[in-house]
Amino acid sequence: MSINSLSADFNRREFLERYWQKEPLLIRQLVPQLVDPLTPEELAGCACEELVESRVITEFETENYALRNGPFEENDFTSLPSTRWTLLVQAMDQWFDEVADLRKQFDFIPSWRVDDVMISFACKNGGVGPHFDNYDVFLLQGQGQRKWRLGQRCDDATPLRKSTELRLLESFETTEEFILNPGDALYVPPRIAHWGISLDDSLCYSIGFRAPSHSEMIEGFSDFLIQRSASSERFEDPITSPPEDPAKIPTSSLTASFHALRAKLDNEPLFRQWFGCHVTQPKYPELIARIDRSSEKRVDKILKLAENVRQNPSSRFAYMVNGDSATDSVRNSKTRLDITGKRSETALSITLFVDGNAAVFDLKNLSMISRLCEPKPLERRELESMLAHKPIRELLKQLIVQGSLILE
Repeated sequence: MSINSLSADFNRREFLERYWQKEPLLIRQLVPQLVDPLTPEELAGCACEELVESRVITEFETENYALRNGPFEENDFTSLPSTRWTLLVQAMDQWFDEVADLRKQFDFIPSWRVDDVMISFACKNGGVGPHFDNYDVFLLQGQGQRKWRLGQRCDDATPLRKSTELRLLESFETTEEFILNPGDALYVPPRIAHWGISLDDSLCYSIGFRAPSHSEMIEGFSDFLIQRSASSERFEDPITSPPEDPAKIPTSSLTASFHALRAKLDNEPLFRQWFGCHVTQPKYPELIARIDRSSEKRVDKILKLAENVRQNPSSRFAYMVNGDSATDSVRNSKTRLDITGKRSETALSITLFVDGNAAVFDLKNLSMISRLCEPKPLERRELESMLAHKPIRELLKQLIVQGSLILE
């Protein structure tokens, strides 16, 4: 077993059946022989970078927390007290391959569900207070120890403290308590209250998973539909006789518009396309940059010489197998990597989603599209095989130009 890999004793299938999104689970030595990919000092250095999202939470009095957002200066850390503060740095898996390797160990959860790996450093008695999240999270312990308490199930009606900008619970009902050592992990499902306190200088890796809310999906899908609606499609009210009262809105006048709008929303293939684009939107799109024009002209030549090609750490890849109706929806969409050029004649097709864009391919390309979505680099032999297929070759070129793939 390699260092930083999950324990062979961890039963993934049993976990998914019994605990995933249902119950918390303490997993002793989930990652035996865990080696911290960063030191606390290196983590603090990352928090000083402009493009890195970071926060410091300090407890000045008993359960009185203050929040500061980065980027920070070096003297911000030297002026902190010796206890009761925590540094949290987001998306370290997008900056360090060793942290990304930790995230990849959780591949028994679909990769498009992963949000990022946040690393937190806490000194003695440091913590972020009692809270709950609306998503699943694995809390993997690095150096040091933390005491975690689990509490009640929460929802939107659960009272929060009004005296802080942090979403802290007004009251916390302890149901279980654990001390995590290096390599231990605590899985916490959505809306379960939890509260961690560091017993000494410690590191924790939070592997979080995306879970868009229904309101977010309604808003996003509606915007997606609006982009595809013609301005000529409007409310119609054929009047056959003068109204009894000009101020009255007859409900019968709304029936046609209601059914027209419902028909637009009741489009599952289009919803699937929007969803794939939505969940592959990069968290930090500014970290995905197009290559310059001079290099763009040489992509063909460079691609033939590249030793390997890998995903941009900030990019997101996923795919979906769909039937003809879904294929038509994607082909008629404005949000796509328009590279296939002609209509597929097969009964099934594949939609590839990359960084919020979509492209359709014949089902015969499934193995190559699936391989492209894997996080490990494409080696030279695999590249040569893919370059022999024109649609895939054009896809690789476009993904390199837009920065989603990186040549080495």
